[in-house]
Amino acid sequence: MKTGQKIKRRDFIRIVALPGAALFIVGYLDIKNKAPQIVNLSASAPGARINAYVFIDSSAGITIYNHRPEMGQGTFESIPMIIAEELEVDIAKVNIMASPADRKLYGDQMVVGSSSISGNFELMRRIGAAAKETLITAASNRWHVLQGDCYANDATVIHRSTGKKLTYIELAEDASRLSPPQNPKLKDPKDFTIIGTSPPRKDIPSKTNGEAVFGLDCSVKGMLYASVERSPVFLGRLVSYDDSKAKAVKGVKYVLKTQRNVWGHRREGVAVLADTYWAAAQGRKALEVKWDNGDLESWSTKKIKEDYKKASAQDGVIFEEKGNFSKVYDSAPVKIEVSYETPYQAHVPMEPMNAIVYAKKDSCEYWGSTQNPNGFRSQLARQCGIAEDNVTIHYTYMGGAFGRRSLTDVAEEAADLSMKTGMPVQVVWTREDDLTQGPFRACSLNVCKGALDSEGNPIGLEHKVICQDIRNQTGDDDRATDGIAGGINTDYLIPNMVIKGVLRKLYIPISYWRSVYHSTNCFAHESFIDELAVAAKKDPLDFRLSLLKNHERYTALLKAIAEKTGWYRPPQKDTGKGVAIVERSETFVAAVAEIAAKDGNVSVMKITVAIDCGIVVNPDIIKFQTEGCVVMGLTAAYKSGLTIEKGRVVEQNFNNYAMMRINECPEIEVIVMKNSYDPSGGGEPGLPPVAPALTNAIFNLTGKRIRELPFNLDMV
Repeated sequence: MKTGQKIKRRDFIRIVALPGAALFIVGYLDIKNKAPQIVNLSASAPGARINAYVFIDSSAGITIYNHRPEMGQGTFESIPMIIAEELEVDIAKVNIMASPADRKLYGDQMVVGSSSISGNFELMRRIGAAAKETLITAASNRWHVLQGDCYANDATVIHRSTGKKLTYIELAEDASRLSPPQNPKLKDPKDFTIIGTSPPRKDIPSKTNGEAVFGLDCSVKGMLYASVERSPVFLGRLVSYDDSKAKAVKGVKYVLKTQRNVWGHRREGVAVLADTYWAAAQGRKALEVKWDNGDLESWSTKKIKEDYKKASAQDGVIFEEKGNFSKVYDSAPVKIEVSYETPYQAHVPMEPMNAIVYAKKDSCEYWGSTQNPNGFRSQLARQCGIAEDNVTIHYTYMGGAFGRRSLTDVAEEAADLSMKTGMPVQVVWTREDDLTQGPFRACSLNVCKGALDSEGNPIGLEHKVICQDIRNQTGDDDRATDGIAGGINTDYLIPNMVIKGVLRKLYIPISYWRSVYHSTNCFAHESFIDELAVAAKKDPLDFRLSLLKNHERYTALLKAIAEKTGWYRPPQKDTGKGVAIVERSETFVAAVAEIAAKDGNVSVMKITVAIDCGIVVNPDIIKFQTEGCVVMGLTAAYKSGLTIEKGRVVEQNFNNYAMMRINECPEIEVIVMKNSYDPSGGGEPGLPPVAPALTNAIFNLTGKRIRELPFNLDMV
């Protein structure tokens, strides 16, 4: 197997096997939501090195571990930055490495919901501060002075009165014998020197010169490659297969049935295993397979839309309510009712889905890219019937994920095939597999009703979501959970408001997609707020400000983006602007789209996003993530969407499921707000307001209201 870290073999053996000065400070989050604890696990074996966050060695220097998988969101740099801030070390001078997958040491290591920084900020500060105080204690003991007479700076402890100095490396052996403080003193944020800056990311050089290792780069001695044929219709049952032609392909070793679990549904497949991926793929093409798809082939996008429209007549589950919407709506002088539709979307990470598993009698190893290393560890332990401690997870960089790599299904296939062959097996999905097998972002129908008084003031709003529910895809429970209401802004000062949901259960598997239901609901909600503003004959941005006058953060965002985009300047000829806002993962976002018409065609000129995620660890990372959100949001708005015919996905590859190209991308500007609120997520919030800002801009320019995604920009 290749390795993602530049380290000499001799140094590696010395670090992991030989005695020497080493200090590890470990922090973990208790799964029962108890207070985080800090313990020095090296105390039980003096001189031993324990995989943890901070590692100080006499020759290797200072290493800080990032315990959250890196999928392009920047945790590889930002998690160690938080530790380094309190540790008083120069982030440019430390080594950064990925930690092992170990729930006992690191708690939850899953990257999901834009929670890596917000869920770890305080703990990582305490990790760094505890390590610093332990080193200061070691120095004060050696000098026989009070700990308060010493301070740390640039990986050195200094005695205030005499100026004596000891480096962290000189103190590491002594410090490793001490118990770290449970409540170390943290720095005043005004004294931060690392947090809030944008140092060069240490993972970028290897990603640009080709040295970075992703899951698809991994290989294991004796490994077999597997390509799996599955029913093109979800939940299709395997009837029979003829593998004679497949086995005739040179290099093919086995043809075996396999399965994976997708949200409680068993998905069957026929796997061709060979000594090269090419041979496995060719063998798969030669298979002759019969499937029983039952009546599932009767389903289509048209039928799903009809089902959703019929279901919209149901009252649904009430998630949030204030006032009496029905009473106000019935007597209102101005009523508006409209519907918005969004399609299924695929995750399409640029690195195809893959997994290597070597399942032995008493142990199991996994190699690959994952958002959920401990979830993979638990699943493989259950599947192989072994203790979790006997499962080793080798996780790599991810070439995109967006929620898809939180699921264990591909690893389940690899484990199943490894157990059957006794060999390490790599399962690789083709792009066609990725696009047609799912799971996908749910399609949805959003029905919105609004009421205005005689002066144009909004007095009532009802938003009803009709869709599948990720949390409730199987079983007899027909009630939707409030998760499907994400992205519906209830901060607007509308006195009578009700948010509802109607659950639809279909055979098509769905899962978490970047910003999840915010990506669909925000399109509907912010489009509808614009429609209310137009009916009230008010400026859309001013309309929002008037409904958010008590909300400090939204108000600051809208004023900042109005100034940056010249919102109130007279518009140039044949141009239009649209605005939308959202809260996701406790981060507040405003987006403005600027478009222009020329020779009968509309083009997107610029997207400006103002984002407020509280204290920012690394502003550049927030900007980069938001830019990625904009590109993905625009792609979903007018480039791609999945359709169903005869029970299966029509789109097979990028020829008919288009991605935005570099030359198609508009100018993007990101405003990162500065304040002292607790840090919140940055990986997803920038996506939801992109589509409604764009469609609102199209209405501003053309008077045409777009209520269904994706739309054809050339036909506007």
